[in-house]
Amino acid sequence: MTTAEYELCVASQLGKLAEISDFVGEAATRAGLDEGQVFEVQMATDEACTNSMEHAYEGREDGEVHVCCFIENNSFVVRITDFGKPFEPAEVPQPDITLPLEERSIGGLGLFLIYRLVDDVEFARDVGGGNQVTLRKHRSKEE
Repeated sequence: MTTAEYELCVASQLGKLAEISDFVGEAATRAGLDEGQVFEVQMATDEACTNSMEHAYEGREDGEVHVCCFIENNSFVVRITDFGKPFEPAEVPQPDITLPLEERSIGGLGLFLIYRLVDDVEFARDVGGGNQVTLRKHRSKEE
């Protein structure tokens, strides 16, 4: 059995996030994720792509964001690659979610949300020197 792989490449423009979300949602549905899982993968992907566009490309709209979806073992995988400024997740401070809302910093919840929406997150530099974020969502086992 061959595994389908879906790829999308868009400009690093925030206006492209809806197209990415639709693309990932369609691929996740084809992979057998339920509605809630599809939503979680879409939200995590949206956050990761937003981070790429705003931070790696520093708002430049002439960069590229590659989104690849496939099945690996029993997981639906979304791999996002950009070629912007290198990203080190260890340098991002953990948000203090125990503080009252009025005392919290604006922003900083992106990685926190991504880690809670999907089952596994990996950050790496790809062979071409780009930033790569791999998101995995386990598919429900069929009885």
